[in-house]
Amino acid sequence: MDKDQILDIAQYLYDAELNRQETDKITLQKAPEISIAEAYQIQKQLNQLKVADGQKIYAPKLGLTSPAKMKQMNVDHPIYGYVFYYMLVKNFGEIHLRDYIHARVEPEIAVVLKNELQGPGITLSDVENQLDYVVSSLEILDSRYRNYEFTLPDVIADNTSARGAVYSEEKVYLSPRDLIKETVVLRINGEMKAKGNGAAVFGHPLKAIVFLANELGKSGEKVPANIPIMTGGMTAAVEIKAGDLIEVEYETLGDIKIQVKS
Repeated sequence: MDKDQILDIAQYLYDAELNRQETDKITLQKAPEISIAEAYQIQKQLNQLKVADGQKIYAPKLGLTSPAKMKQMNVDHPIYGYVFYYMLVKNFGEIHLRDYIHARVEPEIAVVLKNELQGPGITLSDVENQLDYVVSSLEILDSRYRNYEFTLPDVIADNTSARGAVYSEEKVYLSPRDLIKETVVLRINGEMKAKGNGAAVFGHPLKAIVFLANELGKSGEKVPANIPIMTGGMTAAVEIKAGDLIEVEYETLGDIKIQVKS
């Protein structure tokens, strides 16, 4: 795949997000034989288009790190993408459904490191030693693809369906063992829609950071310090609609609450 093709597909995905218009997945016609490496090249070009428009990256994020999410989306490999500042939503605030195509939400554990990490060769012990504190988070997913259907290269190219992120302001100092046991319940309009725990994320949320450090290290990049990094959904993603009250209750971490407007 040459540079012009990469730029064309990146612009195609960017236009879909800007226009809030679902579109065909890129493997349907534009790039049926696309590789994982090429998908990440498209993601990088897509994010560069956003930066050129004055947007700024906030933090990397993980996706598809739980069996529930892999099964839900019919893929078999974790992925990473990026949260931008324009995607941030204040906790106990509100979102407007008109800003999205077909939004879904999922609760996540977000970890903050003391120092940067760079692979290859990063181990779980390395990440445990650099763990500073933890915050709760809620990701708002909004795949640009029609019917929310995609292959692994499709979702990677589309910056892992990233569109929104809510972070608690409560810093909690949990041990690596406590991270595994941390539980969460997602309620919409008072009705429980999903529940999970830290073990659902790679068996250990910090293993998501191991994966990220070693993947980013292949291109000379680092996992940043002092910024919350979402480790992936603790549950399957839940579709939302106008009028919904989203409440996320963690056992130890701060609760999250968001009102969905039309």
